[in-house]
Amino acid sequence: MQKILIVHTGGGLGDLLLSTPVIETLAYNFPQAKIDFLAKKSTSPAVKNHPLLNKIITLENSEPTWKEIFDLSKKLRQEEYDASLVLWSKTKIAFMLLLAGIPVRIGQDSRLSYSWTYTHKVKVRSEHGDTQTPWGEILLDYVRILNLKIPDYTYKFVIPQEAQIKADKLLKDLPHLSGPIVGIHPSKGIADPDRRWPVDIFAQYAKILVEKLQARLIITGGPQEKDMISKLIELSGVPSLNLAGKTGVDTLAAITQKCQVFICPDSGPMHLASICGTPVVGIYALKEDFPQRWAPVGKNSLSIIPRPNTCPRHCIKAQCPDFQCYRQITPQQILQAVEDILARTLDNKED
Repeated sequence: MQKILIVHTGGGLGDLLLSTPVIETLAYNFPQAKIDFLAKKSTSPAVKNHPLLNKIITLENSEPTWKEIFDLSKKLRQEEYDASLVLWSKTKIAFMLLLAGIPVRIGQDSRLSYSWTYTHKVKVRSEHGDTQTPWGEILLDYVRILNLKIPDYTYKFVIPQEAQIKADKLLKDLPHLSGPIVGIHPSKGIADPDRRWPVDIFAQYAKILVEKLQARLIITGGPQEKDMISKLIELSGVPSLNLAGKTGVDTLAAITQKCQVFICPDSGPMHLASICGTPVVGIYALKEDFPQRWAPVGKNSLSIIPRPNTCPRHCIKAQCPDFQCYRQITPQQILQAVEDILARTLDNKED
């Protein structure tokens, strides 16, 4: 194969970050091939700097119109791709690749509306009862169906130098304390975070880390979470560096690399920090979080899960009224996890 298109237009930042072994595996098996990647504009920063990609194509809208699909299919036909791998299938995307005339089209099985359009149909393990296999491994099934060799792979995110420079400037305002640098990204990309999200429990996490460890806290969040982060810092009553709305994906990655520990609910920023090599405390409070599937991939990371989990059986993030499950994760548990990671990191340095 000389030209391959990877398509991933669903999910969030973390989903794309965990798809990078697919890029690496295709490049390993087809070293002369040009590999392009089609993603949503909002999540494309996850792969835009990947050294093995030839080109990034972006969808302006998460849910494109049929006209946009037809127009893009014409452009893709001109590229003369040999194969396409759809890592998150949708009806419009499947038809787009069919209309583009790509001879090898790999996508999900079990969908009456579009699976028939694929030449190779993948049985997605997570849709057939598998809750244990890591998501990156599941995505590699789209490569395995071609009987390709899977090399020793890594998850990759490349941080540009300008993002490193910006991060260094932002970190000049770190609190003047004596403890470790600890990042907290206290959100999970929900609607109306000020109304529903348990900001006070994350404020307690911040408070205990400063009181017990003299931690130099960095609190991160998106532009839509500025008010929530300000409220968290006010409730905590401890000094911290508020970076809400001040970092894009590249700069956030650079910031996480400066942290000795990064605390975050299961989300894109958690996976970003982990892939960038920072030990992570991942909080998996919701039953839909599937901690084995979405575990942080980096070394010395820890996952915290409520035991027992008191969420309803069908616990769905978008519908949760108050996220009481997060209150089962105590500040003492967060403190212990951070202390354990710091101790492991010290032991590894001494070895």
